[in-house]
Amino acid sequence: MPDYPPIDYFRDWPPIETHTDAEWRDIARAVVESSGVPDGDVEAMTLALKSSAAREKSIRDEFLRGWSAIEEEAHAMNRGKV
Repeated sequence: MPDYPPIDYFRDWPPIETHTDAEWRDIARAVVESSGVPDGDVEAMTLALKSSAAREKSIRDEFLRGWSAIEEEAHAMNRGKV
């Protein structure tokens, strides 16, 4: 069976943001400041940004697990084991 290069399932997708807690707070502070809401909750925005990135990571991981299962089944079929 020929070796194929790995498939880039997320080609052209933006990367998932990864930051330290301090960097997330700085980003949240900038978002709140630019929102025009003078008493915006920076901690809530920080949590929302971090949660969004974690959710995106989880979705992509699930996507990869699904494709991995499909590829394994396809390879098994090609070898005549299914």
